[in-house]
Amino acid sequence: MGDFTFDDYGRLLDAALAHGYTFYTLQEYVTRSNHDSPHIIVRHDVDRKVSTARSMARVEADRNISTSYYFRTSTFSPETAAEVSGLGHEIGYHYEDLAKTRGDFEAAHERFGRNLTAFRKHADVRTICPHGSPLSPHHNLDMWRGKYSIEDYDLDGEAYLSVDTNNDDAERPSYVSDTGRDWGTTIADFGRISTTDDLIAGLGSDGCERLYLLVHPGRWSRNPIEHVQRVAWDLAAEAGKSTARSVHAIGQVTNDRIIRVFRERT
Repeated sequence: MGDFTFDDYGRLLDAALAHGYTFYTLQEYVTRSNHDSPHIIVRHDVDRKVSTARSMARVEADRNISTSYYFRTSTFSPETAAEVSGLGHEIGYHYEDLAKTRGDFEAAHERFGRNLTAFRKHADVRTICPHGSPLSPHHNLDMWRGKYSIEDYDLDGEAYLSVDTNNDDAERPSYVSDTGRDWGTTIADFGRISTTDDLIAGLGSDGCERLYLLVHPGRWSRNPIEHVQRVAWDLAAEAGKSTARSVHAIGQVTNDRIIRVFRERT
C-alpha cells in the first residue's frame, strides 16, 4: 500500500542515475541509430491529474532527466505544454480518435489531423501514443493498419509501433508498465518485477539494461491523503476496466501483447 509515491519515484530515478543509465525521450530513442547501455525510455500517459504530471515533470527536471509526456485533448493546455516542455521534456499527443469516432476510419484521421495541428501550435509534437479506451470496442492503434502512416503526419514515432520491445530478449528494451499500481512483469534475465523496490533492484543487476517504462502520473501520490485517494480510485478503475475488457476482448497488459493484437488485425 505504501508504493507508488513521489518518494518512491525519486528513489527509482536516483537509482538509475547511480547505476549509469542514460534516459531517453521516445523521440530521442527512435531517431538515434545507437543507444548507450544501460538506458531507459520513460513515457508518461497523462490520462488525468494534470497537476500531478506537472509535479512529476519537475521531479525529473531537478535531476536533469528528460522524459516524454503524452496528453489527451482533455488534459492538454498551452500553459501545461509550455511548462512541461520548458523543463526539458517531450510533448506528445495521446490520441483516441478511432474510439471517439466509433470506428469511423476516415473520420478518425480527420479528427487526428485537427488535434495534432492544434497541439503543434503550442508544442513541437514529434511522437504519438494511443490512449486505451476500455469502454470502446475500437483499439486506437488500429488507425495505422490502413492506408495512412505516421509519416503522413510528419511524425518520428509511435509509442508502440516504433520501439521493438521483448522482455525475453536482453538485446531489446523490456516493457514495464505501472498499470494497475503494479509493475506486473517478468524480465527473463532478472525475474518478476511487481513493486518499485523490485524495479530498483533490477537496475543494479545485469538483467535490466534496456528498459521502456510507462509511468502514469495519475497513479502516483505526492502526499498521504493523495495516496489513499489514488489507491481507492485505481481499485475501482481497474475493476471497471476488467469488466470492459471481458465484454470487448480488449487486452492492454503488455506492449508485446498490444503489438501482437495489432498484427493479427492487419
